Amino acid sequence: MPKRKINVISLSDKLKIINEFERGKSRKEIASEFNLPESTFYKILKEKDSIKSRCAEGHGNIKRNRKIEFSDVENCLLEWIKEIRDKNIPMDGPLLKEKARDFATKIGIQDFSASNGWFEGFKRRHDIVFKTLSGESKSVDVRVCNQWTKDLPNLLTEYDPEDIYNADETGLFFKCLPNKTFAFQGEKCHGGKQSKERITILQCANMTGTNKLPLLVIGKSKRPRCFKGVKTLPVDYESNSKAWMTRGIFKGWLQKIDKNMKTKKKKIVIFMDNCTAHTDLPTLANVNVIFLPANTTSHFC
Repeated sequence: MPKRKINVISLSDKLKIINEFERGKSRKEIASEFNLPESTFYKILKEKDSIKSRCAEGHGNIKRNRKIEFSDVENCLLEWIKEIRDKNIPMDGPLLKEKARDFATKIGIQDFSASNGWFEGFKRRHDIVFKTLSGESKSVDVRVCNQWTKDLPNLLTEYDPEDIYNADETGLFFKCLPNKTFAFQGEKCHGGKQSKERITILQCANMTGTNKLPLLVIGKSKRPRCFKGVKTLPVDYESNSKAWMTRGIFKGWLQKIDKNMKTKKKKIVIFMDNCTAHTDLPTLANVNVIFLPANTTSHFC
C-alpha cells in the first residue's frame, strides 16, 4: 500500500486560506483549491490568531510548527538581541551563546548547553543572519531626512529630470586580490598582505541616465608611465600625493562643468555629500550645487 503524500502548507498559504474564509468563500471551495482535508481546514481556522501573528513577524515561509525545546531561553535572548541592536552594538556567535547560557542559569534550566545545533536552529527560526557592518546609517537623524525629502520638490521646481544630477566619489583599490580562492582538497591556503594602492573616481550622471559626465580619475603620479604615448583619455585625470579629492581639484571640476553647460545653454543642479573637499565652491552661473544634510548619505544613496 503506497504511503499517503503529506501536503505541507506554509504559514503564508494558511493565512491566504484564513483570509479567503473571512471574505465569505465557502469551505468546499477553499478545500478544493488548496487540496485540504476537512480536519486540516478547521485546525487552520482554530489557530488563525497565531498564524496571523507569526506572518506579521516575517515567518510566512515556515512550513512545520516544531516545538521549541528551550522556548523561554530563546524568548529572553531574542528580546536582548533587539535591545542591543537598537543601541547599534555589534555581537557575534560566542557572545550570543554565552548570553543564552546565562539566561538558562537564571531561569533555572540545568540541561541547556547552547550547542552549535541549537544555535543554528535559533538563527533559522528567527531569521537572524551574520552581516558585515556597513557605513553609519544608524547615526542618521530620520527626522532631518524626512523633512529634507518633504522640501525636495520645492528645490527642484526649476529643473527637468534630465537636468538633475548626482555626484559621488569612490575609491578603487586596483591591485587588491580576491580574499577567496579555489584550491585542492586538503591544501592549506595562506593569503598575503593586501595592497593599499588606490585611485579615486568621481562619477556624475543625471536623473534619467541620459547623460553621464566624463569620469574624474585622481591618481598619485602626475604623468603615469602607462600614459606614455597616449594623446587623449576617455576620462579627466588629476593627481596628488595621496590620490584623494582636494578642494582645488573639486573646484576645477565644477568650473569645467559650468563652462560646458554655459556653452550648451543649460542650467543643472548637482546633489552631493558635504565632505570637506567640497566646501570651497567657486562662483557658478549654470551649475547649482545642493549638499545632502550632514551624515545622511548612507540613507539617501
